[in-house]
Amino acid sequence: MTALPERFFNAPRTSRPRKSRQRRNLGESIPLAMENATITLESSPVFSQNPLPTGLQVLISFQKTTSWATLGLVGMALTLYGLTVYTPIQWSREFAKLKTLQQTERQLIANTESLKHQLAQQAEKPNSGLVKSSPQQNIFLPASSSLPQGVATPAPASSVSLFLAQKPVAY
Repeated sequence: MTALPERFFNAPRTSRPRKSRQRRNLGESIPLAMENATITLESSPVFSQNPLPTGLQVLISFQKTTSWATLGLVGMALTLYGLTVYTPIQWSREFAKLKTLQQTERQLIANTESLKHQLAQQAEKPNSGLVKSSPQQNIFLPASSSLPQGVATPAPASSVSLFLAQKPVAY
């Protein structure tokens, strides 16, 4: 629906040569088809010298404030997402790794103990070729009086302070 009369829609289009547009400078008069009327371009209407009304200034400052508040809320929402969704997922993955490592550790301990048991059983057999140790078979080395080069002398025990916690450090 339009306000134009029907004759504008049914009229055949004629091709006319286009006029080139000329740029006009500020302060230059533009002639109009009306009687004795000219418009002078003084300044852009967007950046007028007149101050904005107080109500409009309040609305603009409110818009800026709400824009910053919205940006802050989005940042807080992403942080909250990270704390409530992403962190527990990562924790679950690391906990699963911990469980597999603990299971592997238990298997290694069990294997080590079974090997110790097998060695002890083999050592008890009379045809194993092992001999029980006695103090006469021990080899004693004399204490050296000098330290080898490159080894630092230990500090006296009084100068070294050990950290002994009165309470448990963690947990």
